[in-house]
Amino acid sequence: MKKTVMVRTLKTAFAALFSILIAEELGLDYGAAAGIIAILNVFETRWATVEGGLKRTLSAILALVIGSLCFESFGYNTWIFGLYLLLFVPLSFFLKVELGLGPSSVLVTHLMAFGTVTPSIILNEMALVFIGTGFAMATNFYAPSKQKKLRELIDQVDEKMKDILNLFSRALTEDLDVQLYTDLFKDLDQDLEEAIRLAVIEDENMIQDSSMQLYNLHLREREVNLLKIIYEDLASIPPSYVEGIHMSELLQTTSTQLTEKGAMMEVKRRMNYLKDHIEVLDLPKTHEEFKIRAAVYHAFRALDQLVEISNYIVNKPM
Repeated sequence: MKKTVMVRTLKTAFAALFSILIAEELGLDYGAAAGIIAILNVFETRWATVEGGLKRTLSAILALVIGSLCFESFGYNTWIFGLYLLLFVPLSFFLKVELGLGPSSVLVTHLMAFGTVTPSIILNEMALVFIGTGFAMATNFYAPSKQKKLRELIDQVDEKMKDILNLFSRALTEDLDVQLYTDLFKDLDQDLEEAIRLAVIEDENMIQDSSMQLYNLHLREREVNLLKIIYEDLASIPPSYVEGIHMSELLQTTSTQLTEKGAMMEVKRRMNYLKDHIEVLDLPKTHEEFKIRAAVYHAFRALDQLVEISNYIVNKPM
């Protein structure tokens, strides 16, 4: 059994058990309902549990108000429970508290079973909600950190981007199998997707620095898109093209220094030199040369943006 499944199982069991025990100890009617509410409120992350608990609490208040008005006005029977649902369900979706449709309606059936509405009965039902929700929140304060795995994935993403840049550099001086790119991009996309998934969980668990990690991963998404743009442009640049050779050297430098603090400034200096060099070249004499020059310039612009993003990620103040 995966650790995350085991932890969530234990948290759910403890939350439900203690909710029922406390409800029974307080002498509440339908104490088991507190355990059901606790089970429904244990989510994967702290934020999801807090958000879900608040929505279910608001849903319970709304349900009890509507249910009390319906039963007191028209009598305590099943047909009136149907009327309550006709009012409660659309209003829940309108107020975006539909998460509590099930448990809140169970509370309303308690009113029907009591056959009356009194302050003590309403307090009984709200106590069940607060106990179940409270224990779900309390047990979910323990959230195993995924930082080790997340950092490993981030390092893998950075290394694969370096490998792709290195391949780009080689592609401008030698013929390479396109499958090399395909496999690397596929692995890179998978690692990045998994890293973002873990970062979202860490962020919702309110782990320190997780918001910045998530933001940086979205920046890396942009970098990967730029790499794919460069890849498309390189297909139009023959290995022996002079400006392509200069571009190859720049790509190789970027590859080795992509994650080095402060190193991107040297890359930027070389990029500015290459940009000045391209701007003073004679105009292309043939349509084919024009296409090659355009591809070089387009790849250069994409690389420039990638370097800017990398420079921000590596050198930003923490």
